[in-house]
Amino acid sequence: MNTPPWLVRAAKNRDAPALAAIATAVSQPRSHVTPQSIAQSDGRFWIITQQEQPIGYATLLPLPGLPHLFELTGGITPEFQRQGAGSFLWQTMKQDMAGTAAATGSGQADQQITHTVDSLDSPAARFLQHHQFALEHEEYTMLLNDLDSKKLPELADPAPLQRIGRQTAVTTLPQLYDRCFSGTPWFQPYTAEEVAATWEPDDELYYLGENDDDIGFAWLHFPEPGVAEIEPIGIVQEKQRLGYGRTLLTTILQQLQEQDIHTVRLGVWANNQTAVNLYQALGFQHRSSSYSLSYTLKIYPKKPQRKKRS
Repeated sequence: MNTPPWLVRAAKNRDAPALAAIATAVSQPRSHVTPQSIAQSDGRFWIITQQEQPIGYATLLPLPGLPHLFELTGGITPEFQRQGAGSFLWQTMKQDMAGTAAATGSGQADQQITHTVDSLDSPAARFLQHHQFALEHEEYTMLLNDLDSKKLPELADPAPLQRIGRQTAVTTLPQLYDRCFSGTPWFQPYTAEEVAATWEPDDELYYLGENDDDIGFAWLHFPEPGVAEIEPIGIVQEKQRLGYGRTLLTTILQQLQEQDIHTVRLGVWANNQTAVNLYQALGFQHRSSSYSLSYTLKIYPKKPQRKKRS
């Protein structure tokens, strides 16, 4: 039996230039491929070499608040693709993950690994599906164009919004987000650290209040002049399906009109039909989709050895 020509090992600081070049070649973020950034995120980092030359890598980053869920990034340099290197790297990763969990006595039976693609027919999607990754969910990107000339619904009582600063957001948004989305398939909780790291200087965050209680929120980002992104937006679960979401979003759109915003973008899970219907009613249209593929790694804790009888 021929020995595979590849070696999988941990990434080292000296690998950073090669990893940055590989990330660029496979259209992955360069910021994810420094060993320091992975270590600081409690992630796992593998690099695959051929004749001691790095030809690919893979990282697994735990998603905040979801300790069983890991985001997969990585790839193989194009000239070494379709030769088995990607499969060899994936099999090694699975063995390492299972071995680490068993050795530490992890009580977590399953670990879910996820990767997002723009098309189910892309090479990355086909590779992952070949290795038993399955479609977990589809997410829509929806656009509202020509907001500056759009006639929005008239509200008898615009939503009573309070603009929230960064410091207050860090301490209060995680709990408000949980009240809106806990228990739903699209629950992706924020930590205080994540709110602080995500916040940009020109971001705007608004809370919707009722009877001295916060019952909803909308976080606005401005990636380029004239464009706004609303991500996320939510209403606490006990107030849903009562019209608060429509009032909140309409009020936000009216404010954006006054700021000379012409395009508004937001994301929504395709199976969140209530939200999709609301956005379509206010003029948003489906622009594109992304697809989350996931693989469930079964972890079987190491069985204790039987004591030998003397």
